Amino acid sequence: MEFLIWLIVIIAVIGLGYLGLQSLRKKNSAEVAQAVTREAAQAANAKLDDASRNAIYRNLAKGDVMGAVQNYRAVTGDTVKNCVIAVRSLDKYPQTAPAKELPVSEEDIQALREKLEAQTAIDEGTPASEPAQAEQLPAEGPASSEDSWVIPQEWHDQFGSESEPSATHFKMAFELDGEQREFSSEQLPPNEYDQLFSMLRDSNFAGAASVLHGYTGLPLEDLERMIASSPMSGDNIQGNVADFRFEGQGPDGPVHFDAADLPEAEREALFDAIADNDLQSMTDIIARHTSLPDDIVQNMLRTFVKRQD
Repeated sequence: MEFLIWLIVIIAVIGLGYLGLQSLRKKNSAEVAQAVTREAAQAANAKLDDASRNAIYRNLAKGDVMGAVQNYRAVTGDTVKNCVIAVRSLDKYPQTAPAKELPVSEEDIQALREKLEAQTAIDEGTPASEPAQAEQLPAEGPASSEDSWVIPQEWHDQFGSESEPSATHFKMAFELDGEQREFSSEQLPPNEYDQLFSMLRDSNFAGAASVLHGYTGLPLEDLERMIASSPMSGDNIQGNVADFRFEGQGPDGPVHFDAADLPEAEREALFDAIADNDLQSMTDIIARHTSLPDDIVQNMLRTFVKRQD
């Protein structure tokens, strides 16, 4: 009998402990949810540098919240609870690198101007306090160090004002709840843009779909299937028109398309359609050789395009 009494006491203690733990967990969850705000995200973002910010968003894109919390704690040294609140806020309200403040007062501007003038005078070998003597130097004298610099032509070609940077972007048109919508990769913050295309290059379609899901609201499975069957998946990002090919999972199974496998006449017709941006002709050729429905092919071609900015 005494044994049963002790057994009942032990079970009661364990039950009360479990209920208390559940109550504490719910309380902490409620406190964290209330503390997740845009202001908290901005305050957390101000404590991060570019490397740590990218690492946190990379883990969030993969769904690894604890990894992101560890990244944040390694930088700030804050408590676990505060780190969880900060990471949840950054996830709900994505942040970018804060803009550097420029001097706005007249005193700051004047101090900066004097500092630049002094540095220029040192670089030219002329004291800032003797501008008149500098003007009286003979024109036949030795060339200044600034005149001895020659900009290589290849630098001008690569970095000159006429050169234009190239970037890979995509645009997708879709219907959600009976409403036509569009989304472009140009709407992504820089860190999430880099994460998305890194995942595409690594064929991490699930991670890429997770990033797009937060902006489009489309089902993850549909996004993953669309990405896997698009020309932007994996290694298919590379190449030129002559190497036009893609593979993925279609409605009826695996799909493979390679322009090199086409008869010469159809291959030339495809390249002409690409050059003329003739979407219908491209759709007809690809659908005929892959058995994909026309609407899927057209949506795929509209969704992922590689262009020059």
